[in-house]
Amino acid sequence: MAARQFIEPKLVSSKIGIHPIFTLIAMYTGFRIIGLIGLFIGPIMLIILRDIFATMIDNGIVKTLLDRR
Repeated sequence: MAARQFIEPKLVSSKIGIHPIFTLIAMYTGFRIIGLIGLFIGPIMLIILRDIFATMIDNGIVKTLLDRR
């Protein structure tokens, strides 16, 4: 049982391309907020947020927002 707790985030993270600690945090946060289904929704939301921010950075939106001063 303990081995599964250490291996599962590593397996999930290798499939989705995110560091294992962030996957573990997303799984834990999803579980605490939504419950059992949050274990699956947490990493999915992490992937979506990562893609949104990556797109924003690539398009220069973040730089534009920071340069408004």
